[in-house]
Amino acid sequence: MTNEKQRQQWKEASRRYRARHLEKVRNIDKEYKRKRSLNPEFREKINLSKRANGIGITKKRWEQMFDDQGRVCAICKVDNPGSSKGWHLDHCHKTKTIRFILCTHCNRGLGGFRDNPDLLRMAAQMLEEFNCNKLEDSDGLP
Repeated sequence: MTNEKQRQQWKEASRRYRARHLEKVRNIDKEYKRKRSLNPEFREKINLSKRANGIGITKKRWEQMFDDQGRVCAICKVDNPGSSKGWHLDHCHKTKTIRFILCTHCNRGLGGFRDNPDLLRMAAQMLEEFNCNKLEDSDGLP
């Protein structure tokens, strides 16, 4: 059984070793991370833990949600997450309530509008009013 004093001695020895062998430790850490990131099972585990941070969703629940929405983005319906980091778990930041699974672009869009439906409606209205397909002349003026 170790006590606090022993733990502190180990931490100090570890800190001194890392300070003396900084480049070696960095290379070992980098190689470890590279190998782990190439492992699809590890990548999936990390993605789920990052996406579900503080929300408490299980892999089984994630899969069920994704199956229920057709294994596509809940908003734009694409079947590609749009980045190497994978799909995003959309949730209310105040209540931690899970809403749906999104691609990178839709997740960034909602985040950019700070989850405010009024801002999203205003943006949609402005886009509809300024529809590039309806421009009358070539200088971009309606």
